[in-house]
Formats: sequence, structure tokens, C-alpha cells
Amino acid sequence: MFRKTESAFFMETIILLGVLEGLLITMLILLKKRKTVSDYWLSVFFLLYSVNTLLSFLEIYNRTHSYPFPAFIFVSSPFLLLHGPAIWMYVKSLTDQHFSFKPIYLLHLAPFIACIIDFTLRFYIIPSTERIEIYESESFKQFTDYPIMIIAMALSSLIYFSWSALMVQKYNKNIKGYFSETKSYDLSWLRIVMVSSAVVYTIIYSSFLIDLVFPLASFRWMHQASFVLGSVYLIVLGFFGHRQGNLFTDKPISVDLQKSTPLSNKNNSIDKIENDFIHSLLKCMNEKKPHLDPEITLSSLADLTSVSPEYLSKMINNQLGKNFYDFINHYRIEEFKTRCSLPENKNFTLISIAFDCGFNSKATFNRVFKNATGETPGDYARKAQGL
Repeated sequence: MFRKTESAFFMETIILLGVLEGLLITMLILLKKRKTVSDYWLSVFFLLYSVNTLLSFLEIYNRTHSYPFPAFIFVSSPFLLLHGPAIWMYVKSLTDQHFSFKPIYLLHLAPFIACIIDFTLRFYIIPSTERIEIYESESFKQFTDYPIMIIAMALSSLIYFSWSALMVQKYNKNIKGYFSETKSYDLSWLRIVMVSSAVVYTIIYSSFLIDLVFPLASFRWMHQASFVLGSVYLIVLGFFGHRQGNLFTDKPISVDLQKSTPLSNKNNSIDKIENDFIHSLLKCMNEKKPHLDPEITLSSLADLTSVSPEYLSKMINNQLGKNFYDFINHYRIEEFKTRCSLPENKNFTLISIAFDCGFNSKATFNRVFKNATGETPGDYARKAQGL
């Protein structure tokens, strides 16, 4: 019915690249020696996306080769309702150390199951010739449940990806109560992916809704274009996933933030025990200088001061008015100021001095120093050295 054109070949190639990329990422994740629960959910997402894209490829192949596989018509669409739940489960398991699957999570499958039932009654049980005719004539646009299905898919994507972005944002905020250096645990890249996903999916579904009122193009062309866009997006997502590294190394990036949550102080008085602890904590910082360790965490400092991480977090937050991240980096900045002023350090670079003070990232050092002092390390050094 449709002669294979160069544009169709191009679309098929892009979609197949997306399929291969998704399968490659899935394989890399599953080959990790130490896999976390979140790794399995991420592999589910990429595998699901790959299968969904492959089904789309078969639909396009059908149209360009006179429908050799009519059973695959309308098969790919319902699986779009699984993308949001899969990525939500990944983010949930990644940002919650105590995550465990609960039966109630099966409710996330309800829209997918409803769509499968609807598509079965509409398309899957009818003869292939009739299904092809409905697809060719685009008469399915007249069905009352067509716009409802598009809206459901749009809302599902928008809600799940936005929800996931908010979970990542909360996670990034909380890790400053547990780590002094957050670069290895920061998930800002994932938040960007979630927000961009919400935008991409919303654009795709909005175009189908607009087409019902103001025809933009044939459904066949829009369907192809949407999956080509999805494949390109998958390739980009895979590229940044590889660059992130944390997804494919043996070091889990999921951290326990439950114990680092600040506890409220029930009264304004500071009793002697708390006063004594603050005194001993500050003495420890000045004498033992644990902030010089670039990998110090709330737990390791708690062990050093012989208290629980919960209690240490409470004291730092309520009595000193800081989170753990700011508390440690305050001492690193003061250490830098002291060392920067010493004549024997005049020939050392500022970043080498900063690394000796516990920083392990130039970008983090520059940002933290500027936020704390209002000037760059270079400006401060010139003043300190009388230049």
C-alpha cells in the first residue's frame, strides 16, 4: 500500500537506534557486580522503552510493507502508560534507602490494564482486514474514548515525571544534612531528565489533541514522528546516563537520609548536656580537623564524637543553625583562609590548598567560598597576601 521512501527508511533507522541504545543501557546496568533495587527498576524502564519503541517500529514497517504483521497494529500505544510508573519506581527506590515493593504499588498498573481492555474490545478481537481499514481511514479518531485515552496518557506522563522531579529535588536538599561533599551523590542531572521528560511527553500528546480540532498532519506521520522523537530522546538520555557513571559502577548511590532529618527542639533552653556536647564537637573540629577528610559523612563524624547520627544532626541544625554540609565546609573555608595567608604556601596554587583543606571539587570550592565570603578565592588570596 505504501512504497518505502527515504524518509520512512530514516525514521525506521532512528527508531532502531533507540531500541539498541535502550537494550545496551539495560545490559550495562544488569552487568553491575553490586546491583541495587533502583538498578533493576531503571533497567525495567529502559527495557520497557526499548520494547515499546520496537513495537512502534513494527507498526511503521507494517505501513511501508503492505502490513505483513497486522497483529501489531495499535499494540504499542498502551505500553506508553507504563513509562511513568516505571521511572517513578526507579526514582522512589533510588532516593529511599528503605524502599520495598508494596502490593498497593500495583495500582499504578490500573490505567495500563484499562487501556488494554479498551483496545482489546476495540481492535484486538476484530479481523485483521477490519483493523487495517480502521487504521488506514483513521476512523478511530471518531471513537469517544480516543481523546480520553490521549488525555490519560498525557496526564500520566506529566504527573509521574513531575512527581519524580520533586522527589529528586527533595533528595538533593536532604543530602546536605548527611554529606560534606555532595558531588558523588547529587542527582540534579536526573531532575533535569524528569522535567525534560514531562515536557517531551506533554508536547507529543498535546499535538495529538490539537490535531482533533485543527488537523496538523496524518496520524501515521505524527505517530512516526513521535516515536522518532522518543528514540532520539532515549539516545540522549542514554548518553548522559553513561556520563553520569553512578548508574554503572559498583558503588551504590542510594543513601540513607532517614537519620539525617533534623529533629525539632521542643524547648528553647539549652541544657548542660547539649552545651557540653557542642563544646566537645567544636574542640574536636579544631584539634582533630576531621573536615580535612574529603569523604567525611555525618555517620563518620558521629562515630568520632561517640554519638548517634540523629543526635549529631539535631545539634548541628538546632544549636549551630547549619546543616552538615555547611558546617563542614565552614571549617574548610576557615582552614583555607589560614593556609592561604602563610608565606610558605605562596607558591602553591589555590586549588591545591583547597584540596588539602578537604575540598575535592574546584567548582564546589569556588561556589561555597563565594557564597560564604562574598568574594572569589582569588580576590581573597590577593588581599591576604597584600597583592
